[in-house]
Amino acid sequence: MKIRITTPCRIHLSLIDENGYTGRVDGGIGLMLNQPNVVFEASNSAKEFKIEAHKYYRESIEIINEKASKIFKKYNINNKNFHFNLIKYYPSHVGLGSKTQLSLAIANSIAKLKNLEINHRELTKIVERGGTSGIGWKGFLTGGFILDAGHEFGIGKEKENFLPSSASKSADPALTLLRYDIPENWRFVLTIPNIKKGAYGDEEVSIFKKYTPIPKEEVNEVSHQILMKIIPGLLKNDLDCFGEGLKSIQSIGFKKIEIKLQNKVVKDLLNFIDNYGAKAYGMSSFGPSVVGIVDSDFQAKKMLQAIQDHLKDIGGHFYICKPNNIGAKYEIIE
Repeated sequence: MKIRITTPCRIHLSLIDENGYTGRVDGGIGLMLNQPNVVFEASNSAKEFKIEAHKYYRESIEIINEKASKIFKKYNINNKNFHFNLIKYYPSHVGLGSKTQLSLAIANSIAKLKNLEINHRELTKIVERGGTSGIGWKGFLTGGFILDAGHEFGIGKEKENFLPSSASKSADPALTLLRYDIPENWRFVLTIPNIKKGAYGDEEVSIFKKYTPIPKEEVNEVSHQILMKIIPGLLKNDLDCFGEGLKSIQSIGFKKIEIKLQNKVVKDLLNFIDNYGAKAYGMSSFGPSVVGIVDSDFQAKKMLQAIQDHLKDIGGHFYICKPNNIGAKYEIIE
């Protein structure tokens, strides 16, 4: 049997609390889009263990081997007949959570091929994802807009330091508070400029150490905008309301720091989208990916053309995305 998993793409709009004064840290909001995707195939009827990847994604073979090995070891599975093939991937370290989506595709494909009854949260922890943001791991399962409550904070708790997922491997996947469908008419003009990738690894850890904890007043304001603007706008399909909140939190809390550290190209792009008149926009995670949100295909095409013209000397990857409200797609292809 061969299984193919096509994942959604994660947009991380904001962390909430890197303060810990509530007894929790992290927390955040984000949403899942229909592209770009990870497309991962796996079978357990091969003659020998093998990992393949498209020539553009060869650097991911190490990730596939590492994450698969964790599942094999945990459940005492012989890898002898497994064949993995990464058909499609999207750039890592650009703020879109591709490593989390790939890791979960690997874990879930093995579990399904071996008929293992393992819940998604457990698989997420085994492959060491969700240690800061709860958007990617939950969104893989359900799609949609997600608000997570982060982790218990303090001595002897889930997290004792303000650190990203890459340095928080023992933390449980972040707790989901709520999940809603994204209005189906919303369109997301996603841009990944051809510039240096966002912070990751040691650089990301260093930023967390230097800039956290976040002042309590800013944590409160981010929470207020999410509760009184972003979520009501989502539920009412009111992009103006949603956008007022989203634009506000680009300049406070941890998102303000993430944008402050960006290449001038990203800052100029955010200003361009604002001046263009987009009702909602933001940078995803540590960037450099930026998304502008409109409520029709016509508006999306116009904005896409304007952004491409703006970045004509720099270039990048450009997408018009729809909401993903279902999570990863599974297909039995053989």
